[in-house]
Amino acid sequence: MKKFAKLSQAKYDKKAPKYDKTIDGHYTAKFKRKLLEAITVSDGEKVLDVGCGNGTLICAISRKAKIHAYGVDISPKMIDECRARHPHIDFQVSVADELPFADNELDVVTMCCVLHHLDEPQNFFAEARRVLKTGGRLIVSDPWYPPPFKQFTEWIVFPLHNAGDKQLFTHKEFRDFFVENDLPVTETYYRGNVQTIMAKKS
Repeated sequence: MKKFAKLSQAKYDKKAPKYDKTIDGHYTAKFKRKLLEAITVSDGEKVLDVGCGNGTLICAISRKAKIHAYGVDISPKMIDECRARHPHIDFQVSVADELPFADNELDVVTMCCVLHHLDEPQNFFAEARRVLKTGGRLIVSDPWYPPPFKQFTEWIVFPLHNAGDKQLFTHKEFRDFFVENDLPVTETYYRGNVQTIMAKKS
C-alpha cells in the first residue's frame, strides 16, 4: 500500500465510530449534498460510491430509486460501520484504483472528497472508465482553494491533519483528469470551495 493510502487507512480506522461528529464529517457534508442534488439514478442501475466512508452518501442515493448499491473504502473499520448501518447495501474494502468489479459492469460511479487523498489520482479515472458501461456516469466532488489558500492547505493544514491528504487540484487539473481518460464532461459545478464534475463514458 502506498504512502498516502496508508495514512488515510490508519486515520479513518480511528475516526470510523464517530465520523459524523468529526471535523471531517461536518466538512464533507456540503459536498455530499451537492453530489446528491446532481445525481440521477433509475431503477435497476448499479451504483458504486468509491471512498464511501460510513455509507451516508450511497445510502442517500439508494433512496432515489431501486438501485443495486455498492460502496468501497480503504478503511476496514469504516466498512464495518457501513455494514452495521446499511445492511441492504454491498460494501467491500478496496483501494480506488483496483475496484472489485468487472469491465463495463456499473452504471454510475461516485467519489466525494477522496480524490485529494490518492497517491496517483489519474489511475482512479482509468479504473472508473473500465468498470463503467458505455453511457455510464462518473460524478466526482472535491475541494478547491485559490492561491495562496491552496498552498497554505497543502503545506500546513494537510501535514497537521495527518490523514493522508495529498494535493488539491485547480479547476483545470480536475477537469483534465476526465478529458485525459476519454470521459466527456457533461456538467460542472463550482461554488465556494466545492467543485463537482459529471461525465459520461462514450
